[in-house]
Amino acid sequence: MKKILVPIDYSTYSDNAVRYAINIAKKINAEIHLFHGIEMAELSPMAGVMMWPIENFSELKEDADEDLKVYIENLKDDTSLGFPLPNITFSSETGSVKKIIDKLSQESHIDLIVMGLAGAGKLDRFFLGSNSKDVIEKTCIPVLLVPKEAPYKPINKIAFATDFTEGDINSIHNVARIFCLLDPEILLVHIDEAASDFHDPRTPANVFLNRVTCKLNYSKIYYRHVNAKKVEEGLKWLSENGQIDVLAMIHRHPNLISRILDGSYTQKLATMVQLPLLVMPEDKTPIGW
Repeated sequence: MKKILVPIDYSTYSDNAVRYAINIAKKINAEIHLFHGIEMAELSPMAGVMMWPIENFSELKEDADEDLKVYIENLKDDTSLGFPLPNITFSSETGSVKKIIDKLSQESHIDLIVMGLAGAGKLDRFFLGSNSKDVIEKTCIPVLLVPKEAPYKPINKIAFATDFTEGDINSIHNVARIFCLLDPEILLVHIDEAASDFHDPRTPANVFLNRVTCKLNYSKIYYRHVNAKKVEEGLKWLSENGQIDVLAMIHRHPNLISRILDGSYTQKLATMVQLPLLVMPEDKTPIGW
């Protein structure tokens, strides 16, 4: 069984992410683990620093656990989510989002992290002093960023932006492995200002597509060339015209992802920000089924 990890802070952003994750989990037979992070200032013997009694940490964790129990009970009573719900576990931890995710990932196999995306096009700060951008930049687990304006709808087509790099094949494989029970089309998209030469079987596009289809036991993989001078322009066109439900990118291009999520690009890339964005870590190792 697959496992989806969802950090929550009870905001509208994380609440929408939880609901999105539940809908995915129901269809791919996955369980969900919710966690809430309690980040405290590091204690030190410096003069003038107020020291928190150890018992206060225990009380904070008890309160956080109780809040999570109530939150899950409310989910179970929400008829709009449909029944039955997937198995939902929870924990509260002390530390940054990144540290908690690392810890939980070591304790149990996590296939996917689902996080909320703030409406202004910037990643929301889930907990005091920690930025969810850190999760994207350093995690080895796929991260699905869900805008608060994006309610769940069936995932029929996932567009995967590729530049025909070897590591892309493994990441495409991982996308197919995670979402195969949803039976989506996986559209491999290459953006280039040069015209498409896909008619020539010797071109990199054809060679790459042949390698992908030979290595992956998944039939619904297609290719599309998007002619554009800049990758952002091509992705924007694809988001508006490609009838896609999720846009997938490899974190090999962190600057591009940062530009997409940066507030200064919101107007230019507004359509993209409204789509769930699947950020895949670059993976050069073979992935088995």
